[in-house]
This record gives sequence, structure tokens and C-alpha cells, in this order.
Amino acid sequence: MKEFTYRKIFLLAAPLMVGTFVQSIVTFTDAIFVSNLGEINIGAFGNGSLLYVALFMFSRGLADGTQIIIARLNGEENYSAIGKAFINAQVYHIFISLILFSFLQLFAHKITASISESPAVASAMNDFLSIRGFGLFFAAQHMALVGFFMGLGKTRVILYSVLLIATSNIFLDNVLINGNELIAPMGLKGAPLASTISEALGFIYLFIYLLIKPSLKKFNYNFDRTKIRLKEYLHVLKLSFPLMLQGVFSLSTWLVFFTLVEHMGTSALETAHNIRYMYFLAFVPIFGFAASTKTIVSTLVGQGNQLDIPKVQSRIILLILIFMVTIFHGAILYPETLIRLIDQNPSIAPQVMADSTFILQFISGSIIIYAITVVFFNSISGVGKTQISFFIEVIAIILYLTGCYFFFIHWNWNIRQVWWVEYIYFGSMGICSFAYFKFYHNKYHINAT
Repeated sequence: MKEFTYRKIFLLAAPLMVGTFVQSIVTFTDAIFVSNLGEINIGAFGNGSLLYVALFMFSRGLADGTQIIIARLNGEENYSAIGKAFINAQVYHIFISLILFSFLQLFAHKITASISESPAVASAMNDFLSIRGFGLFFAAQHMALVGFFMGLGKTRVILYSVLLIATSNIFLDNVLINGNELIAPMGLKGAPLASTISEALGFIYLFIYLLIKPSLKKFNYNFDRTKIRLKEYLHVLKLSFPLMLQGVFSLSTWLVFFTLVEHMGTSALETAHNIRYMYFLAFVPIFGFAASTKTIVSTLVGQGNQLDIPKVQSRIILLILIFMVTIFHGAILYPETLIRLIDQNPSIAPQVMADSTFILQFISGSIIIYAITVVFFNSISGVGKTQISFFIEVIAIILYLTGCYFFFIHWNWNIRQVWWVEYIYFGSMGICSFAYFKFYHNKYHINAT
């Protein structure tokens, strides 16, 4: 029986944290390159990315569900079933990608026109999305493979794929956005093209690794010999569907927030996106340990060892807080330095810088709350109760949108004050997730075993 000590938890999460850090560097690099193109392109890139990621969360949710299933099968040592389940999940990913791509091609213009106050921002968003949509196919298959390797606890190979994506994206950003002797500068359109090509390379790397690695042969991954039986694997889709909706709703509310900010003006939108990019730095330990939590908890359930879940949760929380202080302390001690790293707009207004540094310090408390929340929240998915996690997400979103209505529309708060919604969202999610384990799951499930 596998015991998840501090060391084993760290070794599982460390490659994911490094991978998240590398992805954050990519995000910062994109922001730096685009920030040189002016306020319009900064806003279009930021809001266009949010819309794309909101749609992509369908694939992310399916990958999370696949991760839980594979971790459960691995805990049960039912190795031969893993490959079959994963192949059918990949087919589901293809169908979802086709639907999302078609939706984006048909309705992107209408969506950008309806959410953008500025016609110039809407036009630039359309330029961005017309190219970025093609990345849905590669990003979805890459995420499927990430879910597969995460479910097995093999996180190091994920790090290598992320490093490949990061280095190629940085190189391509520079070449495609700015141009060189051989390639004319593409401006904003270069950013989505660079990301799409990089994601394709990351997917190819993981797929080749899966095919040629001898130690993975026992999982029976074979397209030629495996029949596609989507009805037989509807349980994968059923488990994943709440996670898919959960991710889409979560990112969509953030899109609502930034749309409301854009109505304050392009300077306010630039400020808000500065904070959004800083979130990626904070999410380095959060995402690493969150993904590990799902795998660890699901593996414990597969082993029939649910009694260890509270102990493992405490260990993960302690580790995540230590890494939060290590990585994100600059938000409190030197926020202006961090903001200047990612916003290199040559004509940045002093008020944008002042607001960005104030908000970064202010939201630090909400991120600490989220660091603790994420352990309990992902544990709920790990035990297979994805409907419960979706219900909790819905409660948090309703409270978040209610706060947005009062702060933006009814009370007309300024750009510094509206960030109270982050405390509402993370706080309500944390209270509900903790309450589930404290008063329901531990009482009626763990004690019953």
C-alpha cells in the first residue's frame, strides 16, 4: 500500500510546479511582447485569451475526469483497463474539440461585439481568436495525455513537454510578433499562432513518449487492437461533465469581470490584466498541489484507504503554504517590481502602475485563502464526487456574480475596490468544501468503511 509522505507528495507535485512556473514564464513573455503593441492589443489579447481558455475548460474538465479514472484503476492495479479507457477518452476529446472550434468560428464575431465596449478591441480580439481556435485540437490532446500521466503519478514527463512548449513559444513569439529578416512582423496575430504551434509540439512529444516507452506497455494502449466503445465508457464522460461545466463557468465569470472592467476604460483593463498575469505566479504551487491532490485522493480510494485522506490533506496544505510564501512573497514586499516585469508598455500611465501595485497587495490575502481551499475542493473530485464540486462551484459563482453586480453596476466602485469579489469567490468555495469533508464525507463515507 502506497503511503503519501511529505517527501512523496512533494516529488509528485514538484514537476507540476516547475511546469506551472514555466507556463507562467510563457504567460509573462506573451504579456511582455504584446504590451509593446499598446493598450488596444493588451486588452484584446487578455480578453481573447480568457474567452479561448473558457471554451478550452471543456477539454480540461474531461482530462481531469480521465485523471481520476486512471488513478483509481492504477490504485486497484487494473493496468490492462487503463489504455482502453484512455483511448476512448481521447476520442471524446476529438469530438469536443470539433464542437468548440465550430462554435468559435461561427459565433466569435458576435460574442466579441457584444462584450467589448471598444470596436477596436473587438476587432483585435477577432484577429486573435481566428487563429487561436485551431489550438483547441492540439491543446485538448495534450491535456488528455497530461491527465493520463498525472493519473499514473508520472509527472516528470509532463514537465519535459511543458518545457518544450515554453521554449518554442518564447522563440516563436519573438519571431512571429516582431518578425525578422525572413518573416514579416505579424503583430498581435503572431501570439496565437506561436501558442498553437507550441501546443502541437508538446502533444507530439507526449504521444511519442507514450508509444515508445517500454514501461507503459502494460497499460494496453493500442489503437489498432482497441475497439472504440464510447457507450461503454460513458462513465468517464459522466464523471468529467461536472468538471467540464465547472471550469467553463469559472472562467466565464472571470470573462464577465474583465468585460465589466473594460467598460471602465482601456487603462483599467490594462491594470486588471496586470493582476491576472500575477495570478499565474501565485498559481505555481497552487496548481501543482491541486493536481496532485486529485491523484493522491483517487489513488487512496482505489486502495480502499480513505482513512488517510484527512492526514494527507493536512500535509498538502502545509507544503502549499510554505511554497506560497517562497514564490509569492514579492506581491507584498515589492509589488511594483513584479508589475514592471510584465507590463512594459512604453506609455504606461502612472495611475495604472499605482493601481496595479495596490491591487496586487490587496488580493494576496484571497490567494492564500484559495491555497487552502484548493486542497479540500480537489479532494472532493478525487473521491469521485464531481457533482458536489460542481454544486460548490455554482454557489461560489452565484455569489461572485452578485458581488460583480453590486460593485460594478449598483455601487459603481473603482478599479481598486471591485477586487473584493475575489474574497467572496475563494472564501465561499473554501467554506463549502471544508464543510463537506468536515460534516458529511468524513462522517458518512470514511467512518462507514
